[in-house]
Amino acid sequence: MPEREARFNVNAPPAELWKFLRDFRALCTCIPGVERIHVVDQRTAELTVKEKVGVVPLTVNLRAEIDSEEPPRRLHATARAEHLTMAIEVTLRAAGSGTELVSHFEVKGEGPLKPVVDRLFDKRAAERTAQFAECIGKRFGAVTAPREPPLGWLARLWRLVRGLSRPSS
Repeated sequence: MPEREARFNVNAPPAELWKFLRDFRALCTCIPGVERIHVVDQRTAELTVKEKVGVVPLTVNLRAEIDSEEPPRRLHATARAEHLTMAIEVTLRAAGSGTELVSHFEVKGEGPLKPVVDRLFDKRAAERTAQFAECIGKRFGAVTAPREPPLGWLARLWRLVRGLSRPSS
């Protein structure tokens, strides 16, 4: 199951950032690919998200629900669509005059679209996280660049080997 964690600092106190995260409409303006949102209630929203797979547009209708929350520190949500389940954990922590936002996503593709979902998530997760951080930065004034958690020793070794095997220019 593909997963991704990102950390970045937002120039806003935790309570202000929490209020933004709990406002489905405001939050979805910063999520790349969201084309439509219907707020069902305070804990549920239906979204239409469009993503390109090569030149083919892929449209996904998601139902997102907040499973648990501890305002203004932690939120866990699940988004479901046909052939896709996404678990989302967001943690906020005061950091100086701002807030450190940690997001952890686990995506589970199912059925015939599993390989497409897994590859698309792996390929686009870092790019979409950076776009989300940029949008948050515009809204709150500044964001330090998203940071990936430290790589494990195997991933560092793989990157080193790949770097050594490339021809020099």
